[in-house]
Amino acid sequence: MKDPNFDELRELTYQEVLQHFEGDKTAAERWLSSSVRVLGNHPPISLMGTKPGLQKIRNVLRKWSEGAVS
Repeated sequence: MKDPNFDELRELTYQEVLQHFEGDKTAAERWLSSSVRVLGNHPPISLMGTKPGLQKIRNVLRKWSEGAVS
């Protein structure tokens, strides 16, 4: 049985990515599909199937919002 909170967390994470790219869906989708060094050179989309993966993405977004460069 799937955790209902997982779907909410996944949607929240996607919305945070979209917000980071100021609503530019194309840029957000491009980032989600690109290798990201801080994520072990994995595309973020490949991590969106698990809670730990979603948390890694959210941590990267939080660091960016705080001005840290990854």
